[in-house]
Amino acid sequence: MGLDGVGRVTASRLLHHFGTLDTLRSYPREQVLSRLKGTPRAAELVERLVNPTAMQQPLAEAKAHLAELTRRRITLVTQGEADWPVALDALPRSERPVVLHLFGDPTVLSRPLAAFFAHPPLSPDAFEHAQALLLHLLENGIAPATGTATGFDIVMHKRATSGPAACPSLLVAPCGMARIASQMRPTVSLVAKAKGLLISPFPMQHGPFPHDDRERALVLAAVTDTAIFIEPKPDTANWAALHGLLEQGRSVFGIAAPEHPLPAPVHPLASATDFDWVVASTQT
Repeated sequence: MGLDGVGRVTASRLLHHFGTLDTLRSYPREQVLSRLKGTPRAAELVERLVNPTAMQQPLAEAKAHLAELTRRRITLVTQGEADWPVALDALPRSERPVVLHLFGDPTVLSRPLAAFFAHPPLSPDAFEHAQALLLHLLENGIAPATGTATGFDIVMHKRATSGPAACPSLLVAPCGMARIASQMRPTVSLVAKAKGLLISPFPMQHGPFPHDDRERALVLAAVTDTAIFIEPKPDTANWAALHGLLEQGRSVFGIAAPEHPLPAPVHPLASATDFDWVVASTQT
């Protein structure tokens, strides 16, 4: 990803076809080029990849970067590795992360997970309803997952990591880990100490940029079992994730905003009696 001209789609194709640099170098150049057909400046890229001298500096820089991340207890994973969430492979290549940064315990990804999607400001009733749902899920062994926005996300993780039903939780960042808002960092530390996990699909110093919130939402939707949308609003990243899940035929739950009715396939959570639907969907 640090090479000129290598974006997400090209990197994803390289990983898909070859997996490692050594594997790529074991193929004749013609075969490598044929598998990268349509990639801009493919011949120049292949020439650099197969040239040990040309790759010496980029590889040294990458190793130094990995060593620094290890020092900071951050792990990198790519497609095919043990901690890679395989559900991400269903995303289109243009929207699928190539590398994930992990901080915390990756085993959280094997727990039943319910994603909460919310764009503040929320109405007080919706906020209280969401917290009541969270407590019900915790009592049934289901962990919450959210983004890293202040307000709603902070409250959800504080509730998840305290009390008799406390459990590890999951955070998905819309930026690089080094660029997470300072107000959110105590919550990240709290989640990590409770054996939870923070995921970022972005380089450490990336963002935050508004257009990346869509990727945060898509990753959060992909790695969790159930999705709950709190007062979803059109033309937002969460709205895009909601419709993406519906197109996949997955169960989606929602707490409606008065001015924005839920799309018809979304299961409304009108009262606490509906919470068991979420439990059943997540555990299934």
